[in-house]
Amino acid sequence: MCMIYQGVFNILSLYLDELDVFYDKIDRYFMDKITSVRLNKNLKRLKNEETLEDILKIIKGELMKLGFDSLDLENRMMDPFFELSSEDSIRNLNDLYNKKVAPIIYEIFLEKIVDYLVGVKSIPIMLNLKSKGFFDLGFIIELRNLKNLMDAFPEKKENLNHYISLSEKITDKLIQNKESIENLEALDEPQDKLQLIYLIYRIISFFHLEKRFDFSHMKEYLPNNMKDWMTSIPLVTLKNPDLYYCGLFLAKNLNIDLERDTVKEYLLELYEEGTDEFEAPLVEATDGLYYFLKSTQDLGLWLKHYQIARLVETDDEYFDPSYLKNLETSQLVVILKIYNMLDMKDQQHINAILEEIETRVTPEGIFQYRDSFISSEATYYIIFLNYMRSTLDKLQDYNLLGIIISRIYRNLEILDFSANMNFDLLSELFYSLESLKLFNCIETKEMIIHLAKFLFPQEVVNKVTNTKELIKPKKARFRHLKVNKITGETIY
Repeated sequence: MCMIYQGVFNILSLYLDELDVFYDKIDRYFMDKITSVRLNKNLKRLKNEETLEDILKIIKGELMKLGFDSLDLENRMMDPFFELSSEDSIRNLNDLYNKKVAPIIYEIFLEKIVDYLVGVKSIPIMLNLKSKGFFDLGFIIELRNLKNLMDAFPEKKENLNHYISLSEKITDKLIQNKESIENLEALDEPQDKLQLIYLIYRIISFFHLEKRFDFSHMKEYLPNNMKDWMTSIPLVTLKNPDLYYCGLFLAKNLNIDLERDTVKEYLLELYEEGTDEFEAPLVEATDGLYYFLKSTQDLGLWLKHYQIARLVETDDEYFDPSYLKNLETSQLVVILKIYNMLDMKDQQHINAILEEIETRVTPEGIFQYRDSFISSEATYYIIFLNYMRSTLDKLQDYNLLGIIISRIYRNLEILDFSANMNFDLLSELFYSLESLKLFNCIETKEMIIHLAKFLFPQEVVNKVTNTKELIKPKKARFRHLKVNKITGETIY
């Protein structure tokens, strides 16, 4: 499931009363097929990994018979969610189906329901599902009524259509440029493009397409050339994280073993350099400090109290409005994020930053400086700030979704995945997607209502608003990704 669907699925779960009956029919249909095939083949008891692979082949075959697209299903079957870990408690076939297979099957079917609400391309599959008994009468009536409601509000229908089309458009662009993206790794000096590869990888993983791309060059380069990329560079920004951080992130996500002592030694040297170079690293080198702290935490390198104090000690002059007005919105939020990461509460400084941030949030969009330009990076950080501070209700009257989606379409048209690609455009796309992740994976009433207002007619919004229990246990059977309130990272 692309993350941008999670919020839509939550809205459907709140609006469609018969959805749990639909899930039960899906389970009966596929469990019958799975048990029948396995019994007919008289398969011996296999390991969970082999059993899961066997089940996925059966599922894919049955979905293709129902009319689902083969290429789309191939992408689905590469979702990292299907990987089993030691944390997965699997006791039998039912466990394996319920925990690792069923959630994605529900998502595949729910996406077709959303397609049906905005167009006609899914109608053949819907008719096929009806003929196979997936829909009972009550569910058919609910879907038809919702479809008629969407047709009566063409603006909402168009919003929803544009919204769900993003996933296909970006995925297609990534796959079409697969060779160009993979060739970035094969450059003579990969460290020159390490930041670019990092950002592209983040976008690829957003759509769970990691297995569609070959990162073998990077898997060879990172552990064998640590001295080349274990370095900091001038003008580090949130768009351009340190080379060493990009390398550490990619190594972690590509399961590459690095020499831990080498990394630890480098980070300690970086601490000494940073404290010698800057009088107040918190505001003079905010982004570099942020990536340094994230790296030490990921490595389990716990700094001593006096070391942390040296990194964040900052004179009051740096929090004067005349100084703060020259800082980017994203930088201001990251200062607050660092305070939160370190559990520090300097209320006077926090209030000064919050007052400056308020000048950047407008009905037209969120500005990177007081009087500059609307920025997807700034938008993401303002949404996250309000999530971190539990003040999401402050954003309820802003049309942030409309702005985010229009910017994605605009940037996607001119973005070229190549060694000479525009880094700012790529960064804008990344932060726009990260903003959509927040709207979908922060499962609070404010965020679900914000999505509903933009994508659905008022009748749907009213029902969502009046629902006391947002995530109903029986209907919460698709995946529910979360967002860490301190780091902003996705919790799977």
